[in-house]
Amino acid sequence: RAAVPGVPAGPAAPAPQVQAWITPPSYTGLPPVFLKPAVPDVSAPAGSRLTVNVTGGAGELSLTLGGGAEPFRSLDASSWQAELDLTRGGPLEVRRHGLVLAAWTLTLVADQPPTALFPEPPGPVIAGGRPTLQTRLPWRAEDDYGVAKLQAELRLRDRPGAAPAVIAVPLPGGLAKMVRGTLTQDLTAHPWAGLPVTARLVARDAPGQTGASADLGFVLPERAFNHPVARALIAIRKQLSVQPESRPQARLGLVALSEAPEAFDHSIGIYLNLRGIAALLARGRGDAAVDEAQARMWELALALEENGTERTARALEAARQALREAMDERATPAERAELEQRMRELQDAIQRHLEALAEQAQRENSELPYDSANPELNSRDLDRMAQEMRDAAKQDRMDEAREKLAELEKLLDQLQAARPERGEAQKAERAEKRQRGQQQMSALQDMVKREGGLLDNAQSRAAPGADPRRATPQNTPQNSPQGSPADAGQREAEARTQRALRRALGELMQRFGELTGEVPGALGEADTAMRDAGQALGEGRDAAAGSAQQRAIEALQRGGREMSQQMARQFGAPQPGEDGQDGQDGGDQAQGNQDGGNDTGNRNGRTAGPQPQDGSQPGRRRNAQRDPLGRPMQQGVSGTEEGDDVHVPDQMEQARTRALQEELRRRGGERGRPQPELDYIDRLLKAY
Repeated sequence: RAAVPGVPAGPAAPAPQVQAWITPPSYTGLPPVFLKPAVPDVSAPAGSRLTVNVTGGAGELSLTLGGGAEPFRSLDASSWQAELDLTRGGPLEVRRHGLVLAAWTLTLVADQPPTALFPEPPGPVIAGGRPTLQTRLPWRAEDDYGVAKLQAELRLRDRPGAAPAVIAVPLPGGLAKMVRGTLTQDLTAHPWAGLPVTARLVARDAPGQTGASADLGFVLPERAFNHPVARALIAIRKQLSVQPESRPQARLGLVALSEAPEAFDHSIGIYLNLRGIAALLARGRGDAAVDEAQARMWELALALEENGTERTARALEAARQALREAMDERATPAERAELEQRMRELQDAIQRHLEALAEQAQRENSELPYDSANPELNSRDLDRMAQEMRDAAKQDRMDEAREKLAELEKLLDQLQAARPERGEAQKAERAEKRQRGQQQMSALQDMVKREGGLLDNAQSRAAPGADPRRATPQNTPQNSPQGSPADAGQREAEARTQRALRRALGELMQRFGELTGEVPGALGEADTAMRDAGQALGEGRDAAAGSAQQRAIEALQRGGREMSQQMARQFGAPQPGEDGQDGQDGGDQAQGNQDGGNDTGNRNGRTAGPQPQDGSQPGRRRNAQRDPLGRPMQQGVSGTEEGDDVHVPDQMEQARTRALQEELRRRGGERGRPQPELDYIDRLLKAY
């Protein structure tokens, strides 16, 4: 020990620790993959990034993958790190001094290109069995990690070498793996309108891979022009689309049109435009001159043909397209300001187009058709949706702003697809359907009256010796039968009546569904309440029966309001004198029905029948003047309809109202009455 002194052994060096993980590309939406020694086989998307950290030990480290090596860099005295973009797979090893610290087998999953297809053939939108001016492009696209961009490419069939017309397809926010929808767009202004084209869908994923659909052919819808000069201009324009080299013939045709000024009422502006386009074709160079000439021909044809409504519709479409482009390209603060400006311009264009439609409808004494698939639009809803889109864009919530834009464009497409209705046959059909609906409303009013009678009887039996008008279901327990054998016989008769009313309600729901295609949900609630009332009557539970009958009456009243609204949306307002009436008979009949039920309705705190929400009687003929969205024209300064259908209470009705209020106040002052009744009186007297 003197020659070889003993040296105490120090602490053992810590064993090296290896931590490795793979970060997939952000567009995949996948979480990081941590490599564990117990799992030797690992797979990851191509383009991922590998990170390996080694802590502890000493000596040079190396990272090998598929035969290639990557050095480590030092983080501190005992930590090292290596990073590698994964472009190949194979054996993955971490080595030090020739020893393997960790090993895996890496498999890369290649990113597949997207696919796109037409689920249905493209072509014009069909409405009412006839093609319209809108072009319909149904689409579907898929990708393993999400479709980033989709566009439709249209090529002229008779000139396949021409540059395609590219139409961007708006996609929902985020990268969805499967997207589908239908793009509807007005392409009548395109120089190829009326010519055969082939359409192809091209999808692109985040890495830039593309996939295309098969080519499908159809004829682009074109607008029909009635003005002879406008028709001649469109014919020259189409000829230039197919044969751009026929510029001399097109120039001669324009000169010939200008030499017949009587065809365009000797308008100096039209003459100068015709001469200017002819000079452009004679002296302009290249395809740009032809494109400009075709654009000017289109504007000139529209000026000869269209009115103010069509001009505002074109301005609205231009504002929509400008906003779509600005929303796709928004990035910098300057571009965000441009986006805000485009949104304001869209709101202004919507307002101008609605005003033009209202003026046209008032001038032509027409209204838009009502259709259950195309519900009544509301300008306030359009403004609200546009404002929500602007707010989302200001807060940099662009996905939400795009969703709001898609919803807004759907409503605008419905508005532009609608046309004023003038056909006498269609008006007669709507009048006949309105009459059938009014008959069903009258039947519903009678049903409410009969249900009210059953409710009075049930409440009378539920509170023996009490005033039937003050009896409520809360006076007695729900499950205790009351009454004499005579009451039992009356209950049995009323149970049969209740079942008959329920059957009548079922038939009414079926007829109304056949008439409008939709049954109000409140009528279904009334059916359930009638069933409960019938069961309670059969079991002798008058209080429970009265409660169910009260629910049935309330549901019938709501159902009547919904029926009135559905009829207004689909069939519109009746015209004065329609069906051989003077416009007042229906209202008088409805008023008579209500008066006939006042006895029961007023006793139980309810009206005798379903009333429309606008305050008019269900059968009353309404003023036929409506704006293009199907709403009553705003005649007064108060913001409400002030037509001849406004009912002003007469002195008798006012006196009756005051008498009812005084009686309610008197009863409300009798604090010995049951608390539920006092609460009910307070609610009746509460001013809203």
